[in-house]
Amino acid sequence: MASLLKTTVILLSTLFVMSNFAFAGEKDPVAVLSLAKGKVEYTKDGKKWKKVRRNKFLFDGFQIRTGPDGSAKLTNQKSGKEFTLGGNTLIEVSLTGLKAKQGSLPPAENGNQLVSGLMKKFTKSQSYTTVRRGVSKKRIHVDAIRDVVLTDEYPDFVWDNAGKEYSYILKIGDQTYKIEPTEKAVVRVKIKPFEGKQEFFISVMKGNELITEIRPYKSRGEEKNRTMAWLKGASKDELNKKIEAIKVSYPENSFMLGSLFEEQNIWVAAMDQYKNYLQENPDEVEMTPYLFKTYKELRLDTTYKNELDQYWASMRE
Repeated sequence: MASLLKTTVILLSTLFVMSNFAFAGEKDPVAVLSLAKGKVEYTKDGKKWKKVRRNKFLFDGFQIRTGPDGSAKLTNQKSGKEFTLGGNTLIEVSLTGLKAKQGSLPPAENGNQLVSGLMKKFTKSQSYTTVRRGVSKKRIHVDAIRDVVLTDEYPDFVWDNAGKEYSYILKIGDQTYKIEPTEKAVVRVKIKPFEGKQEFFISVMKGNELITEIRPYKSRGEEKNRTMAWLKGASKDELNKKIEAIKVSYPENSFMLGSLFEEQNIWVAAMDQYKNYLQENPDEVEMTPYLFKTYKELRLDTTYKNELDQYWASMRE
């Protein structure tokens, strides 16, 4: 009887995870709408229409319509091609592409190469929404991203807080930071510039007692220490050019900036940009998995698990 019950629980858990994957696989954006002017609206279900006030990611089943004075730019996720919409058009968005239900879809144009590349990366995000329940670990431990880049404009570094009673010592090359206990779930430290790539180490303290410290990770059978680098010189200049290019094509779109920072390994800044976008666009809960990806990379497991539960609750409303 106990064996049968155990088998049933495992089967139900597997079906739940598989259903999450099936649901998630359809939830990557198909296109993005930008530079909207005049009357431009969207709908998720064909019934309730909302005004487009800023850049908008579009998913399978969405529709876009423009009034007589309306115009906007649509960028296809798969191809990176752009379409300039005029007035009195109704466009249906599907996994197979864009279709005009009213008016006409203009000829495709080659988009900004940088933005097109970022758009093509918006896939497989939903692997970060799969429910994985491991065994609860009661021991105190500390973990952090394996390799990260910081800049003068984005100097923050983060890791999961082991508990409000613990302080930390962070060592980066010849720099040492002492972090006081905090009740916040995430420890956040502003780092001073340093040269090159440096190994870093984190110690968890309780008073003057060392509780634990970060351990090397294994890669292809070899133990390695975690590293961080400071972006300077020509690399930083190139990043600034890309930031300006995104701001021209997608003004006020912190999500595109987040994708750029992710590509450059500037993971804390990517997380912050995704958070800003979701706070400014609370109805775009479908984009949350991209934020989850940064949590996983940054090893913010507690924050990830808590917000994952909230995500699935909102998606089933």
